[in-house]
Amino acid sequence: MSSVEINLTYRGFTLDPFQREAVEYIDQNHSVLVAAPTGVGKTLIADYVIEKVYKAGGRVVYTAPIKALSNQKFKEFKAHMGEDVVGILTGDVVINPDAPVLIMTTEIFRNLLQQSPERMDDVHYVIFDEIHYIDDPQRGSVWEESLIFMPEKMRFLGLSATIPNVDQLALWIGGIQEQEVKIVTHFQRIVPLEHYLFEKSLGVTTLAKVKKSYRKLRAKQDRLPPWEREKVASTSHMDLIAQIKDEYLPCLFFTFSRRKAEMNALELGDHYDFLTPGEKDQVNTIVSQVAARYPQISSDRWTSLRRLVLRGIGYHHAGMLPALKDVVEELFTHRLISVLYCTETFAVGLNFPCRSVCFDSSTKWDGVSFRAITNREYFQMAGRAGRRGIDTQGFVFTLLDINYFDPQELPSMKESQIEPLQSQFTLTYNSILNLIKNYDDSQIYLLLGKNFATYQALDERSRVRERLTEVKDEIERYCEHMDVEACPFIYDRLIRKQSNYEDQLATERNPRRKGRLKQQIATIRNSLKDVEKQQCSKEEQRDCRHVGKLYRKLVARYHRLLKQEKMLDPQERYYQEFQDKKTLLSSLGYLQGDTLTAAGAFASQIHGQELLVTELFMDGLVHKYSMAELNAMAVSIGYEPRKNETKISHKLDFTSIHKSMFQLNKLEEKFLGTSTVQFNDHIAILAYRWSQGDSFENVLKDSPIDEGDLIFAFRRGIDLLRQIRNTTREDKYLNGKLKECINKMDRDQVSVWL
Repeated sequence: MSSVEINLTYRGFTLDPFQREAVEYIDQNHSVLVAAPTGVGKTLIADYVIEKVYKAGGRVVYTAPIKALSNQKFKEFKAHMGEDVVGILTGDVVINPDAPVLIMTTEIFRNLLQQSPERMDDVHYVIFDEIHYIDDPQRGSVWEESLIFMPEKMRFLGLSATIPNVDQLALWIGGIQEQEVKIVTHFQRIVPLEHYLFEKSLGVTTLAKVKKSYRKLRAKQDRLPPWEREKVASTSHMDLIAQIKDEYLPCLFFTFSRRKAEMNALELGDHYDFLTPGEKDQVNTIVSQVAARYPQISSDRWTSLRRLVLRGIGYHHAGMLPALKDVVEELFTHRLISVLYCTETFAVGLNFPCRSVCFDSSTKWDGVSFRAITNREYFQMAGRAGRRGIDTQGFVFTLLDINYFDPQELPSMKESQIEPLQSQFTLTYNSILNLIKNYDDSQIYLLLGKNFATYQALDERSRVRERLTEVKDEIERYCEHMDVEACPFIYDRLIRKQSNYEDQLATERNPRRKGRLKQQIATIRNSLKDVEKQQCSKEEQRDCRHVGKLYRKLVARYHRLLKQEKMLDPQERYYQEFQDKKTLLSSLGYLQGDTLTAAGAFASQIHGQELLVTELFMDGLVHKYSMAELNAMAVSIGYEPRKNETKISHKLDFTSIHKSMFQLNKLEEKFLGTSTVQFNDHIAILAYRWSQGDSFENVLKDSPIDEGDLIFAFRRGIDLLRQIRNTTREDKYLNGKLKECINKMDRDQVSVWL
């Protein structure tokens, strides 16, 4: 019996029943999947696992979906457990990599399992935070591969927001791990949520009242000619803040646009000041403490943001300097920000509860089009409302413009209707090369059947087969001659039709129409050949005619289900994709039969744009380019420009790169029908100048993107250079060159300060 069981407390917190249940399973050495709403204390279970394994002399890995969360956890665990105990691996940051407690992104964990599994031999537990990211379209495969290749002796703790198909997820993991996965679910929020809409003329209201008002408005507008119709005054964030400022602050105001988040904060700052003089002094102290941890803050935003935070107002998004985000987060934690405008990244993993959450809109741009946010996205953000021990309720307000009201664009606001997880499994070139390197063809076929997509499809296929059996049984209750030529009703109808065609043929003079009539007559005669008309009574025939429509619907449904069943075989689809990509890799010379060549071995250790990176390396560009050119190249590989981003012209010689990219695109189109190679040198010259020692202020002046995005792009380049360096350790000269490249990029404002 653990001490937690006896005392029912941990770190001074009285454990809730679901937390106690989880730690009891952990004490029994089980793998555990915990699904519970945002903000109820799931991370306390992770803390328990980490402390327990460490005290027992074991090693534990904590994985997170995003680097910001990994960095935050590293700082938290380091402060609690000591610097020597905790390490971090995120591709572009490596600190204390052999520590007993390792924080890393899920990608790094997957890579280690594939390429250096011996480094994971003594890891007893791995924690997957935000495991519902398994259905992220870009990165979900990483979670699946991590779980598939995880050693059977290793246990895991999965932490997830509420998901309806948690049982299915646990059964899949248990099946591939050949161990029982214990499920702990908790549906009740510590602080319950109240959901409202807000419209200027209606105030804080409900969907039913908005619909009623909208119908009246439409009826009034429809009575007027188009040129006389006037729009109702739009509702703004200022109207909502004016409504809730006295009772519902602090609030997180989610806005699905960086620019709008900033503009809204600046506009609010012109009208409100939420801080007392004493609180302003606290803000100045904290700002100074945070700023001291970083190099000089080089941002045009800093002056206006500092003025805002001194009024208890802030904004937060991925385009900001890390130092500025850190300032805002620290002040929010100390309850010195009353209104924080933020994008949805603020809701991922970071624990920042507040009294209320506001939504600027219920639709967002997803990179392709505007769409309504899902229920899961809504509750990921709305779940921040309500502070445990402070609030008895959390409040959620969604702002809407009645001129463009569409109830289909609103989430249901019902936690019971959160969408189930769906697998997003894909096969990367890296995964294929590592499969070929480590397994034979029959093993690969079996492994490709272990992904969550296959499990879900097989699960669905079993349900389809059950429905097929039910429909077939129902069909068999009807007359066996129903809807076939032997049925007297069908037989007589065909005879009448044949007679009608024969009468037409006798008088037809057009040769073409005569030919068609002869063909129709022959078809009927052929269908009735060898058919014996059944002798059914008039009553039986009448009954058959009466239910014929229903019978045909059942038959059509049966055939649809048959077609659906045939399509539900993803294992074959993935194996075919594997074979197609294997053929492409062979044509590039990465494989000789089932053996990796030097190029294939190199590509197997590169994650992201493997083909292009390998081709450029094999062509000698990594050796040939200067360090600044190499950094410019690294930043451009896989770079995705933001919408309407302008490219900065330059005179760097990337001719060979574009030639390789063109050839790879042609090959991919030939073998796969699509291409994945990306090289966009929009900010290449900025990376070049930065690597030559230019100041961040100067580089930023010419940047077409936000400062935070620029740092992110440079750090992606550092990550790629580190991958190449790790792959070419035996080449001492190149290793030294790449180390220097990284040092030239990883400096001052671009460095991660942990």
